[in-house]
Amino acid sequence: MAKTYKIAAIGGDGTGPEVLREGIKVLSAAAPKFGVKLDFTHFDFGGERYLRTGEVLPDSAISDMKKFDAIYLGAIGHPGVKPGILEKGILLRLRFELDQYVNLRPVKLYPGVECPLKDKGPEHIDYVVVRENSGDAYTGTGGVTMKGTPNEVAVQTAVYTRFQVDRCLKFAFDYARKRNRRKTLALCGKTNVLTFLYDLWERAFHEMGDRDYKDIKREYYHVDATCMWMVKNPEWFDV
Repeated sequence: MAKTYKIAAIGGDGTGPEVLREGIKVLSAAAPKFGVKLDFTHFDFGGERYLRTGEVLPDSAISDMKKFDAIYLGAIGHPGVKPGILEKGILLRLRFELDQYVNLRPVKLYPGVECPLKDKGPEHIDYVVVRENSGDAYTGTGGVTMKGTPNEVAVQTAVYTRFQVDRCLKFAFDYARKRNRRKTLALCGKTNVLTFLYDLWERAFHEMGDRDYKDIKREYYHVDATCMWMVKNPEWFDV
């Protein structure tokens, strides 16, 4: 008997509903080929609902989302709504309250698809980015004082706990092992300037690697160099 996955579908704003509709067509066509069934339930969270009701997310939204196996989200952001209201009220609230701590971004070029990078084909572009999704500046730590005066001060603080760092690193190490391509995990940071944050990340990275993942090769790249190499030499990357 085919397993059924319950999916909450949130079209959101802009091109989101259109993207969601087409994506559901693809998923619905693919599901039988993999022996699964997909049960979609649609929610109208987004800018239009907010403008109509003044409500970003109802109090029941988080408990409702916990009943699903996955959330399929289109896009959030409405020209009639002040920036930050929907993003914080929907995206970040769902992220933090559902503890979605990994943002997993596969980067893969498929055969027959044009690539803007010179002389690069599918054999060169196949890597995965793992981004920690619950810390950094998104925690909302900070504030503004003396607003509207010449002495106004705004502070937005990036915050990471060792717990957040360790669980993200463990996911990334496990993913590199499971992917079994080059079995290489690269830490991307800014240890030469953001010395407090990335000292924590780098120490945790090597401690975990030495202890539990001796089969995974470790590399470190500064973020600005990484951006350049993603264009020049994407074949260098694994996870």
